[in-house]
Amino acid sequence: MDNRTNRTGNDKNGDQRETLTRGEVQGAAIPWNVLNADMVGLIAKNYLHRLDYIHFRLASKANRDVMPMVKLTSSCTTRCTDLSPWLVFSRDKCHDVYNFVNPMHNNENYLMHLPDLVGATIRFQKGGWLLMSKGLTSIFFYNPFTREKINLPDLPVDMYSFSGITFSSSPTSSDCIIFAIEQMPASDGMSNEIYIYFITRGAALWSICNFPNPNTEKFMPLHNTPVFYNGVFYCVDYNGTLGVFNLEDCSWKVLEKPPHQQFSGMYPSFLVECAGQILLVNLGHLGASVRVYRLDFLKMEWDVVGNLGKHMLFIGYTSCFSAIAPNRRMENKIYFPRLCLNGEGILFYSLETGNYHSFGIQHSANNFYDTEGWYTNCTWIEPNWSKAQVLDWLNPPL
Repeated sequence: MDNRTNRTGNDKNGDQRETLTRGEVQGAAIPWNVLNADMVGLIAKNYLHRLDYIHFRLASKANRDVMPMVKLTSSCTTRCTDLSPWLVFSRDKCHDVYNFVNPMHNNENYLMHLPDLVGATIRFQKGGWLLMSKGLTSIFFYNPFTREKINLPDLPVDMYSFSGITFSSSPTSSDCIIFAIEQMPASDGMSNEIYIYFITRGAALWSICNFPNPNTEKFMPLHNTPVFYNGVFYCVDYNGTLGVFNLEDCSWKVLEKPPHQQFSGMYPSFLVECAGQILLVNLGHLGASVRVYRLDFLKMEWDVVGNLGKHMLFIGYTSCFSAIAPNRRMENKIYFPRLCLNGEGILFYSLETGNYHSFGIQHSANNFYDTEGWYTNCTWIEPNWSKAQVLDWLNPPL
């Protein structure tokens, strides 16, 4: 079927015929400014993302008159891939005020009162869900955008002994698995052991596995977040060596290939999955050097990465993940949970310039100096306003 239509008009040069698509005709027929107030409010409420709704409402007094202010917890919007992840932190875990900083809109800062999180500590984040701990063994999931909570069975050991904890998928999924790792002295007092803890959705008790680790120079667990990739959990140590835990047979293996020579036991490295690959971001003193590597699964070696393309990385001790940039100015960058002191803009490292910058302020440096961060109660979060169907861990959704 031909979707084109013809329109004839006159101008100073005489008759002129132009061909338009049906969509162009429909778009030209009803400009935005002729919509009545009820239609504007209806479209905004049902089709604009929550942040777009707020920005559009503030654009004019006429918009504010027909668009009521709504809470961020409203269910009329859900997750949106066009959003940038936000930095969330609390300067004091004994209070209920959390900052949510949006790097996409020149570091807009939202404050949320979250009384459910008083005294709790952020341990990990994925898909908008925070994994929180409270006290020594209490642990739970929390979505700050919907204020929903999923209680979990208590941990079998003290939470603070873990070097890393993560979960495989959204806690609302039936296949969610929580994984934690720690190193402890062996019973003989002469060596060490790796302890693995995990629990699957629907289970009431944690499973525990322990493995000998006689040579800590070969693998020393790093305070960092493990990565779940292709059914296994990857952990990295200070020297770039990988440990792999396979859920199918509950096996633990330290990869034998030597790490990259640039790694150092003094400075952190961060694992992140990006576009079907495992990347590692290695930092030097005060972030003066930033190197990105890709794991070659055939050789099991680290290859240097010089460009992330349209992707961006979000790095931290409680969450490391990648995303496709919503606009060009955000791509090929690594975002850190640090704020510039002169304006509190989020700090990022550009692989193009080789320097640190921040949107909205004139900041450019080659290290972390004049910034603050690595808060103990801080993470990157992917905004998620989707309501969960089942909040009972022991009764997973079908």
